[in-house]
Amino acid sequence: MNYLTSKMKITIVGALIAALLFVQCNKMDDLNVRLEERYTTEFVEAAQTGAQFRCAQCTESNTKITGNRAQLLAQNFAPLLKFDRAAPDYPTSVETVWANSDPASIVCDGQLVMVNRNSPSSLSFPTYYEVQQHPSRPNRVFIDYWWTYNIQSNCFSNLGGHDYDWEHVIVQVDTEANKVISVTYFQHGGWYTIDWRNRNVNDIITVFVGKLAHGSYHNSRSWTLPGYECSYWGDYRNPAGPQDETTTAGNLVHMDCNNPHFSFNGNWGTVGKGPLYRNRDYWNFNACSGTDGLFGQDGCSACNFGSSIKLGAIN
Repeated sequence: MNYLTSKMKITIVGALIAALLFVQCNKMDDLNVRLEERYTTEFVEAAQTGAQFRCAQCTESNTKITGNRAQLLAQNFAPLLKFDRAAPDYPTSVETVWANSDPASIVCDGQLVMVNRNSPSSLSFPTYYEVQQHPSRPNRVFIDYWWTYNIQSNCFSNLGGHDYDWEHVIVQVDTEANKVISVTYFQHGGWYTIDWRNRNVNDIITVFVGKLAHGSYHNSRSWTLPGYECSYWGDYRNPAGPQDETTTAGNLVHMDCNNPHFSFNGNWGTVGKGPLYRNRDYWNFNACSGTDGLFGQDGCSACNFGSSIKLGAIN
């Protein structure tokens, strides 16, 4: 009978270990390739291959609140939206906006191109949100509610209109007192903040939506003049009744980088980037922006706080 020498045994064992390591390395290489193939920077390729569209530049801040806590905060303070009785359109979903865009334009670092300008006519739409915590005042949180539109209509003749539109409001909350501190309304590139510290805790935040430019306001406007609608405050916001209102708490969608639509780092037409690529250190925002007068940015004329105070400094 022949017996293997100790040297031969060592050689065989070494060869087996080497073969096993080679196989494992190949498996890891295959896994890495498959992981890379799961993502793509082109929407058309994602549709063809099943890979997920994602732009690597999308990052989350360390002050962001997520999960059930974020959802509960967003639900508890979700605003009531009031639209003009003759509103030509309403917000829609990011999925609908992309479905109305040229798929070839949906690429990282690209610019979306609208091909279907149909105006959504339903008061059933999502409200997108994210929640940030003040970095040095842990009981202060900022809930940013966003709405997206296919287009913005002209305010006079061929003026003021464009494809795509994003609008939002920011609600600052004292979580210890479970009370709204301030509401910041955005419109026409500017904004202003309304003081809520002395309001009843059960008061519902109301947003009057501009008829044409979709800006957010704390009050209504029942009259205007041709051309005046292009001014900072001139957009109609004149609801007829409950038929022009909708609550938002029942259709809230959290924004994060795992959602391809919010991962997209390009431009939504000519209106700029999506919400996750804009400044989100809300505590550093001035309480208002705009002192140019009626036909410029004029947010500070309606602000309850000085133009230099930061939202996070309101006590």
